[in-house]
Amino acid sequence: MDFKADLVDTWNINNKVTLYLLDNIDPLWLLSKINGKGKSIGEQFVHINNMRSFWIGKVGEKIDLKIDKKHATNKQQLVEALSKSAQKMSETLHQIFEQGRIKGYKPHPIAFFSQIIAHESHHRGQIMATITRNNIEISKSVNFGLWNWNNK
Repeated sequence: MDFKADLVDTWNINNKVTLYLLDNIDPLWLLSKINGKGKSIGEQFVHINNMRSFWIGKVGEKIDLKIDKKHATNKQQLVEALSKSAQKMSETLHQIFEQGRIKGYKPHPIAFFSQIIAHESHHRGQIMATITRNNIEISKSVNFGLWNWNNK
């Protein structure tokens, strides 16, 4: 069993879940906020991407993959940005798992991995909360699909 490869694969599944959610978002919903406050759905996806870029730059290669929130209403740009940052994060995770440590991050690579997965899951939850609170009709299969990692 190669747990390092399994962890990187789990990261890739996590990204597929995020892209699956975005794929099932009507472009008009990207502007939706809860009670008109906070980040819009599109801004949540921008934030996910930009935090990936932040962490990659902090623990891995110094590369800027951030996008401006003006792109929060463009699904194609969001997909492209999330795909690029996911690939770079996959490479970064592979590197830090091989090294067994992360310069400037404690306690260890598995905690880092868990933190980035939890962060993205939190924002997917916020996106679903925004959909629910705005009475947007989304298929129940999408909600269940976020949790069915067997098919990703």
